[in-house]
Amino acid sequence: MNLVEKRRSILINFTFYVLIAAAYYFFMKYAFWLVAPFIIAFAIAMFLQKPVRAISQKTKIKKNFIAAVAVLLILAILVSLLIFVGYRIVVEFKGLGQYLIAKLNDLPALIQSAERWILSHLTFLPDQIENTAVGAITDFADRLLLLVVDQKNTFDVSQSSAGGLDLSILSAPLGGLLSTAKQIPAILTATLISIIACFFLTCDYDNFTNTIKKSISEEHEKALVKTKALFSSILGKMFKSYATIILITFCEVAIGLNIMKLIGVYEGGYITAISIVTAFVDIFPVLGTGTIMIPWAIISLFTGNIGLGIGLIILYAVISVIRQIIEPKLVSMNIGIHPVFTLLGMYLGVQLFGVLGIFILPITFFLAKALNDEGLIHLWGRNKNRII
Repeated sequence: MNLVEKRRSILINFTFYVLIAAAYYFFMKYAFWLVAPFIIAFAIAMFLQKPVRAISQKTKIKKNFIAAVAVLLILAILVSLLIFVGYRIVVEFKGLGQYLIAKLNDLPALIQSAERWILSHLTFLPDQIENTAVGAITDFADRLLLLVVDQKNTFDVSQSSAGGLDLSILSAPLGGLLSTAKQIPAILTATLISIIACFFLTCDYDNFTNTIKKSISEEHEKALVKTKALFSSILGKMFKSYATIILITFCEVAIGLNIMKLIGVYEGGYITAISIVTAFVDIFPVLGTGTIMIPWAIISLFTGNIGLGIGLIILYAVISVIRQIIEPKLVSMNIGIHPVFTLLGMYLGVQLFGVLGIFILPITFFLAKALNDEGLIHLWGRNKNRII
C-alpha cells in the first residue's frame, strides 16, 4: 500500500468514526428519552427470561402466564417499596425541611456573626488596607442584612394580610415547580407505556427476538447475541460499583454524625435523611459531598458551634479521600478499564449529557472495550477474530 492509499484509508476511517460518534451524540442527546420506556421494558423482560423459563419447565405451566405473573410481582414490589419505604423517607425529609426553614429564620444573626468573624481576622493587614476592607465588608453585610430583613418583613406581612401570601416572593420557585408539574403527564405516560411494553415483551420475548434474528445474517446474529450478553454484564457491574459507593458514603455520613452526636457535638436529628442525600449527591462530581458539608460547616463555625464545624470538615475530608481512592479502582476493577479512562468518561459525560452523562459515557467506553476485546469490533490493536 503506497502513501496515498494509506492516507486515504486513514481519512475514510476517521470520517467513519466521526460519523458514528456524531450519530451516537445526537441519539443520546435528543432521541434516547423517546425510546427509553421500550429500552427499560426490554431490559426487564430480558432479566425475567431465565427465572420464567426455569419455573415454566419445573411446573409445566405456560410461559406466558408465568411471565405475566412475574411482571405483576415486580410491579407490586416496586409499589410496596414506594408506599412503605418511601413514606418513611418522605416523613423524615419533611421534618428535615421544616428544620432547615426554621434555621433560615436565624439568617440575620448568621450574617452578623460572619461579619464579626471576618473583621476580627483582618487585623494583620496594614492600616490603610484594613480600613478599606472593613468598610467594604461592613457595607456589603449591611446591604445584605437590610435585604434579608425587608424580605422577611414582606413575607410576614403578606402572611397575616387578608390577601394571603405575596406570590411575587415565590415567583422563581413557583416557576420551577410549574415547569416540573408540566412534565408529570409525560412521565406518567412513559411509565404506563413501559409497563404495557414490559407485559408484551416478557410474554412474547422469544418471538420478538427470533423476528430480529431472522432479519439479519447468521454472523451478525452471533455478534448481536454476544453484544447483548456483554452489555448486560457491564450494566450489572456498573450498578454494583455505584451501589457500593453510595452505600459506603451513606455509612460514613451516618457513622460520623452518630459519633458527633454521641460525644455531644451534634445535637440535631434526621441523620438518615442527611446520610441519604449526601450519599446520592456524592455520586455527581459537579456537586459532591462538599455541596452539603462545606456550607453546613461554615454556618456552624459562624454561629459559634466550633465543634460541629470542625467535625464536619474532618468528615468531609475523610469521605473525599475515600471516594477518590475507591471510585476509580472499584469501577475499573469490575469492568477492566484503566481508572484514567473511567474518570475521563465521567467528566466528558457530564459535559456532554449533563448529570446522567456520568453513567452514559463510562458505560459506552466499557462496552466498546469489551466488544473490541471479543473481536466484535476493531477500534484499536490487532484482532484476528474481527467480525465488524
